[in-house]
Amino acid sequence: MNLRKQLKKDLGKRYCFKRYMTAGEVKKKLYGKAGYEERLVATLTVGCVKINAVIYFIDEEPQIGLDILVKDTPESEEWICYDTLSDEIKLSPRNIEQSMFDILNREVKEYGLSYTQCNFEVINGKSIKSE
Repeated sequence: MNLRKQLKKDLGKRYCFKRYMTAGEVKKKLYGKAGYEERLVATLTVGCVKINAVIYFIDEEPQIGLDILVKDTPESEEWICYDTLSDEIKLSPRNIEQSMFDILNREVKEYGLSYTQCNFEVINGKSIKSE
């Protein structure tokens, strides 16, 4: 069993892939036929790390970017942007999840991240009290 399938089995509901745009919709956006608003293409959550494929614009030129997000604690509802990449992903329905997982897994290995634990030092700062 490959790593993605093993993590999917081990993490249960903490592994989640969602696709928000079809390959055809993405191509329309990339070739300038569908407006200039940013759009989420797909998201893959694997425990404490997440990757979002997003169409964004630089000088009115559409591109797909990949945002790597992490949690500071496994129970946290909030995600923290860790890195943004411009790797190419395969948009076909059968390959996009595996393509996103491969990129996410490379980043997890390269930067010592974890699918099941948060490896960040907790820094307590000032808290703001509401009036």
